[in-house]
Amino acid sequence: MKATILTLGLYRGSGGPSKSIKAFADALDARVISWVDPLQNAREKLVWNRSTVVRGSRLPVLRQLLVPAHRDELAAAEQAVAESDVVSCHSFWRWHIPWLHRVATRHRVPYWFVPHGILDPYAFESERLFKRAFLSACARGFLENAAAVVCSATREYEKLRDIVPDAPPAIIHWPLGDEDFRDCSPSARSDCRRRLGISEEAFCLLAFGRLDPMKQPLETIDAIAEGGGGTAHLIIMGNEFGVSRAACEQRAADRGLAGRVHVVGPKYGDDRLPYFDACDAYISLSHRENFNFTAMECLASGIPVILSAGNDIAGDIAGVGCGWMMPAGGRAADAIAAARSAPRETLAEMGAAGRAWARRHLSGYRFQEQLRNLARQCAESRR
Repeated sequence: MKATILTLGLYRGSGGPSKSIKAFADALDARVISWVDPLQNAREKLVWNRSTVVRGSRLPVLRQLLVPAHRDELAAAEQAVAESDVVSCHSFWRWHIPWLHRVATRHRVPYWFVPHGILDPYAFESERLFKRAFLSACARGFLENAAAVVCSATREYEKLRDIVPDAPPAIIHWPLGDEDFRDCSPSARSDCRRRLGISEEAFCLLAFGRLDPMKQPLETIDAIAEGGGGTAHLIIMGNEFGVSRAACEQRAADRGLAGRVHVVGPKYGDDRLPYFDACDAYISLSHRENFNFTAMECLASGIPVILSAGNDIAGDIAGVGCGWMMPAGGRAADAIAAARSAPRETLAEMGAAGRAWARRHLSGYRFQEQLRNLARQCAESRR
């Protein structure tokens, strides 16, 4: 069976989407069509060294939509789709959506759509007019004819059901790697805490993700000030993306947390692990996270989590006992206070429960089997 991945250009700093889409490609042994912004592509290397690349126009309005600029690249992409049994299409709001609808219809190739949370109601709070127009003019037929909508969490699909009422849902949790299931290192914990000036006894939270207003890094600092009991620490790890490192440090100083909020910048691969080891729990107050790889990596490491209602995966782990799943409108300070007050033994039990759930539900083998079964079902619908 031949499968093709159609995605926007993915780069190292893309975070969760890069991991999940690469997992799709590996599980399906799929070729990849990368639909890229030519200016960004000139600055950064794509995740995939070899893929069929479709570059968008450099003209301002056409660049926003990523309308293709090269007919030969578009022809190569169409040939790849025509030879496929199924296409896995990722992301939204760009020209690859109406293009795939036309090409897949022409060649009678089934496709499924993976939104990665991009159709969450929160997403419509920005560029509302553009997005409504895109849906009406370019994307309605694409959504109506999708063989399935693949979501990583039940709540993600529930929130977009009004937009894609007829497309069958496929709830498939994204996978972790074998290396993510690890024991925290006591020596690495001590070394990292010593380097940051955190005592062994102090309670410490980790917030790991882009410094994006959507992820609420400044609000997380406020919550530590209110629920941290005057002793809790916070490690903030991630690249600047609308919120600066300096802004985080200033907010910490304003809230009397100088020396207890540690903004360490972006870390990748093994470089991030000492900060996992140094923390007692992970926190995400994000407005929107459909899966949240970082939270799941912490579970696999035996670290309990505090998740806002904006984390869709929280609904799937609510009964696991692996942390604090905040209700809509819940106060983050209360969850932090509860975590800070929990005995070490309780935190360890929560971490063990989270790791056991992750082993059952987030293995690469389970993901591959679910995805290949879905691909076979879609390919058979073509006959």
